[in-house]
Amino acid sequence: MNVELGEVLARAWNITWKNKVLWVVSALPILVSFLIFPIWLFMAFTDRFDPTEMPRLFENPVLIVLAVFFYLIVFAVSFFLQIVSRSSATLGIYRAEAGIQPITFVDLIKDGFRYFLRILGISLLAALAYMAFMLVFLACTTVASVVTLGLASICLQPLFLLLFPLILLLMAFMEQAEAAVVVDGMGVMDAAKRGYELVRGNLLTFALITIVIYFGMSILMSIIIFPFMIPMFFLMMRNIGTGMPDFNNMFRIQALFMVVMFPVMGVLQGVMMTYLKSAMMVAYLRLTRSSGAPQLELQEALS
Repeated sequence: MNVELGEVLARAWNITWKNKVLWVVSALPILVSFLIFPIWLFMAFTDRFDPTEMPRLFENPVLIVLAVFFYLIVFAVSFFLQIVSRSSATLGIYRAEAGIQPITFVDLIKDGFRYFLRILGISLLAALAYMAFMLVFLACTTVASVVTLGLASICLQPLFLLLFPLILLLMAFMEQAEAAVVVDGMGVMDAAKRGYELVRGNLLTFALITIVIYFGMSILMSIIIFPFMIPMFFLMMRNIGTGMPDFNNMFRIQALFMVVMFPVMGVLQGVMMTYLKSAMMVAYLRLTRSSGAPQLELQEALS
């Protein structure tokens, strides 16, 4: 079944704009940054902290252990929120396309946990596939470089450019597999098979969707963020231009800048991820459902 790129993008934007609660769900992973932010502010505005002394702090083995432990906690929380966000956002977009209202944050989080383990399985499967590919690719380039005394490493550099479209297609595969879990109630392997078949059979469609959304939203983010960068840049340059830069003052400028930027980045990430997932969900439904009026089928599937 054919998918019209313009119709998919238009419908995805309609879902994204009318269901702003999905922005919050999609932005959940960035909340981990707020765990670090209070520590950053404390270090920036206390007189007992000197940024130039940071390397000496990590000479203490106790601080190294605490830093590693804190990093592991942040990573675990971030990964957990990532899976919760992906499962709940996919469910919310599905309900929006089905016309089932209201869509509330609490209901999405609660109901999204039904798909948590399967979405986790798909994420791990995609990560393992990517790692396996990279290991084989790097092993081949290393062997070729050794045999040709380094000449192959230069000749193979353009191949690294192919990693970007590969990542985009891997993203499309994950989204299609997650849609199969939520829409059709599939297990991990069946959903992965469905996602692979859809992406393989519609490579150009998914490549265009991911490229248009990725570059479009990246340009939009740059346009929004750039005005915030200008005052920070001039303040930093003014500080450096004094001849004796005050590193404490520069650290505080960065902290104040991030006070403004964190909420902005959270909103932008929420919009971008919701739009991308909406486009992928609409594409999945157009490819796997008849082209009549799918609303009844969707509502029955959700009941």
